Amino acid sequence: MAVDNDLLAPLAMFIIAGAYYFLSAQRIINEDFVDASVRQMVGLMYISDVGFNLVTSRVSRSKGKKTAPKKAPTGTPGLVLNLLPLTDLVGLVCAFEAIRLAGSGFHQTVGGASIPISCLLNVLITGKVFSTGQLTGISIVILGLAVKAKSLLDSNDDDGGGGAGFPAVAVAHVLVSCVGYALRGIAMEYLSDNGVDGRTMTMRMGVTGAACWASYTLAFTAPDFGAKVTGPFSAASTRVGAVASFALYATHALSRGLASGTIPKIIAFGGATALSLAQVTRASIIILLSSVAFCGSDERQCLDAYGVASAALVIAGSAYYGTSKSFEEELDDLIDPDVADEMDSVIGEAEEILEELVDLYVEEHGSEPTEDEFLSWTESLKRAGAEAERKVSKKAATPKKATPAKKPKKAASAKAKETKPKAKETTTTRRKSARK
Repeated sequence: MAVDNDLLAPLAMFIIAGAYYFLSAQRIINEDFVDASVRQMVGLMYISDVGFNLVTSRVSRSKGKKTAPKKAPTGTPGLVLNLLPLTDLVGLVCAFEAIRLAGSGFHQTVGGASIPISCLLNVLITGKVFSTGQLTGISIVILGLAVKAKSLLDSNDDDGGGGAGFPAVAVAHVLVSCVGYALRGIAMEYLSDNGVDGRTMTMRMGVTGAACWASYTLAFTAPDFGAKVTGPFSAASTRVGAVASFALYATHALSRGLASGTIPKIIAFGGATALSLAQVTRASIIILLSSVAFCGSDERQCLDAYGVASAALVIAGSAYYGTSKSFEEELDDLIDPDVADEMDSVIGEAEEILEELVDLYVEEHGSEPTEDEFLSWTESLKRAGAEAERKVSKKAATPKKATPAKKPKKAASAKAKETKPKAKETTTTRRKSARK
């Protein structure tokens, strides 16, 4: 797949910033800056997302980029938008807990289960059909997860079967995280199809998540703030260094914002496939660097032969899945090229007409429509057009009544004048005849 020059910069930023984001999160967790119950990584991520979106929005306005205000979605889209932060919160909390329990490398490897889980939920919820190539990629991922499971079970047997070697809790957290993120993906795709932009979804997840974390902090952290936050942070920052601690937190937040900000650009220039491949590449880098950076101090991060084989299979399966054609694309290949070109032309014209209608709606109402509003508006246009056409047809079909031609008034007056002398002449003649 040829790489567009405009795609190189966001791809590189996504991979580098995203890898640093996970590795710095691992470092922050390992240093025990605060108690694990504080869930500081969750709060940091949501605050970073909201702050980065506010900054980019302000920059866009300063450059003169204005967009029509959008009404909040109602009905089913509104309900899905309100549930979206819940799916994201579940995925995020469980993901960071898995990283705390078993490390970033473990999370990235077992997290490959997100592909088969996402596919299963798509089939159950949306009825989506997957191609043979996509199913092959899923099968390779499952094989890689099976290798990892065997490695974990073997380590459990080595520990005497007591269960200490098998991180069952960490595995459960990763799998629940995969379910949350899969539901988030399905919800975001649905909302995008219904005209909800990415910034609206990101801000809704960020603001809601930050509010939930703040409420959690007030309820569970604030009562014991000194023991959970102040004391551990003071000890850790002294051990690591005040400047180094500040730099670690600041760069972690910045890397999160940069990685998230590149996702719309990657999709715009390269599509979902490019994003999938970027995520696979990032996962492989994280698995490798986690082992290099943390194996000396945390044996959970070390890669053995099983770990390498499992990671390789998961990455290969994910890459194969990302590059495989979808079921719809496979169907398109079966269509005659001339027919496909004609269909593309018709679809292109229809899309242009749709864009013009949306622009007309915005001019009339001052905001972009939701799907229900747009459908209602177009139906009203159809009714108005049909009524106008009916009136024109009725007028054209009504026969005109024939009216007798009227004689000119001047001609009638002249005839009247001519008739009077004739009448007078006839009367005089009759009188003369009577006298005789």
